Amino acid sequence: MSLFQAQGLVKRFGGLVATDNVSIAVEPGEIHALIGPNGAGKSTLVNLISGLLPLDAGRLELDGVELTALPPHQRVRAGLSRCFQVTSVFRGDSVRSNLLLAAQAHAGSSFRFLSRRAGEQALMETALGLAEKVGLSDVLDRTAGTLPHGVQRKLDVALALAARPKLLLLDEPMAGMGPEDSLQMVALIEKLRAEAAILLIEHDMDAVFQLADRISVLVYGKVLTSGDAEHVKGHPEVQAVYLGTEATA
Repeated sequence: MSLFQAQGLVKRFGGLVATDNVSIAVEPGEIHALIGPNGAGKSTLVNLISGLLPLDAGRLELDGVELTALPPHQRVRAGLSRCFQVTSVFRGDSVRSNLLLAAQAHAGSSFRFLSRRAGEQALMETALGLAEKVGLSDVLDRTAGTLPHGVQRKLDVALALAARPKLLLLDEPMAGMGPEDSLQMVALIEKLRAEAAILLIEHDMDAVFQLADRISVLVYGKVLTSGDAEHVKGHPEVQAVYLGTEATA
């Protein structure tokens, strides 16, 4: 059985069907990329999976736990974590404080005053481990909002990892990055497959073809095709509607 299954997902906005009977699966340790032109329904789909939008029809299951009726925070407890298109960090706090807050939020302990929080050795070790995992050990005392965009994205990923997810949703992690930062993010995502299965939504096709074990192409709210990079590159309809080349005969 797949680690994650989305079966027959439907979402309507009035007369518009944003997701039309979408089914995808993610295997343990897999990077599964979701691509498609603007307006294909990718953001709607990840919002349905993470619980920010209610389903009109369909079913969601993660590692044997049905997520369909669960609110977002309970989906996180079940093993689902997400990074959004827009970086979401505590901009006025240090990187260390960001990581400590995330570690504390998922530790199941009561919240305490900030002056006492840093003294909890287990939380500090978790925070330092997250920093090392994503390459932030040298900026722990920097204010998050002053960091370059690429470094803030790494912090955003670290905050998502604090939940110890089984499935990590990465929504356009390379958005707004230059070539060097994109290469660093690709290397980080490749490393993270050892931590969790990944559902990757991304427009950078070089990154997608480099990272993804499997790619699903979403067009007008439907899955057009799904397969490895060579299958997707050679699919005539994908070439026509997304990759920008003429469909082969």
